[in-house]
Amino acid sequence: MIEPQPLYNPYAGLHDEPGAWQKAQFHLHHLIPDKEGGSSVESAEPLAEIFREYRSADYQIAAQSSYATWLDTAELGDEIGIQTYNGQEYVEYDGILLIGTRRLHVGTPQSVIDGCLDDGGFAVICHPNQNPELSEANPAIPRLLTREMSEALTGAVGVEVYNGCLPHREWNGIGFGSGLATDYWDDALTSGRLLWGFATDDSHDRHEINQGWTDIHAASTGFADVRRAVYRGRLTASRGLRLYDFDLDDSGLLTVEADLPYSREFHTDYTFVGSGGRTLHRAQGQRATFHVGPDESYVRVEARSGDGSMLWTQPVVRAEDFGLTSDGPAVPTS
Repeated sequence: MIEPQPLYNPYAGLHDEPGAWQKAQFHLHHLIPDKEGGSSVESAEPLAEIFREYRSADYQIAAQSSYATWLDTAELGDEIGIQTYNGQEYVEYDGILLIGTRRLHVGTPQSVIDGCLDDGGFAVICHPNQNPELSEANPAIPRLLTREMSEALTGAVGVEVYNGCLPHREWNGIGFGSGLATDYWDDALTSGRLLWGFATDDSHDRHEINQGWTDIHAASTGFADVRRAVYRGRLTASRGLRLYDFDLDDSGLLTVEADLPYSREFHTDYTFVGSGGRTLHRAQGQRATFHVGPDESYVRVEARSGDGSMLWTQPVVRAEDFGLTSDGPAVPTS
């Protein structure tokens, strides 16, 4: 009898390590109206108030996503009382978040990811399901990073599986597309490409704050600790729920519990998803269990509460299918 490959659980030993869930926003913009009446333009002016609003919404971390400028926000973050990271949304082919950068990166999609990693940062594919009709109809809207282009890239650690504001926007009757990208995620995982799932706001205005976020279990809000946790997959993509338990025993029995963080309901709908985006099991209750079979290369969980709040866990994966050792992904040391 052939023994099944070992599974990598990104949440293994979570409660045995020092640290806490850090609520993080990795996709936010700082724009003001153009004085000439055109499209909004980037400005450092609104950043202080934006960071205050994120702090008031219980965020520990906020990373601005400039298009065409690079700003050092560390001093401003210290003043306001929130950990900030410097970042960029690469828009020469719109679709990559560069987080923890030291300068503005330009060039090809692969070269900017490489440059971000050289800076000691990490890269996330963003809004892969944005509507391509937008850039075709409006030259002012950047051309998109196509799915084919993004699938050829190396070095990205994750993908935006939920973009909170994209589906609410339109231009001249053309919608911006779907903010949900679990189809892209499942395609990547099914092909053996390990990407962790992130959720973001992509806020361009104040009313778009706190639509989706990434909870990261890290020893501190310092960038080195957060980056280490990100590479290990110790995060969840959230639209309102918090992960309370995620356990995988030696038999492959997976137990998960998610709920609202401030007013627990103890009743959640759970969907266990496997290769090809197949639904493997559904359950309701305070927690749910599922046995990960030997033929499943990965299993991830979606949780939904009665009010529509959601959470996406990271996948449990067969280590060899994703080129991992039993210790999981390598964490860059730079």
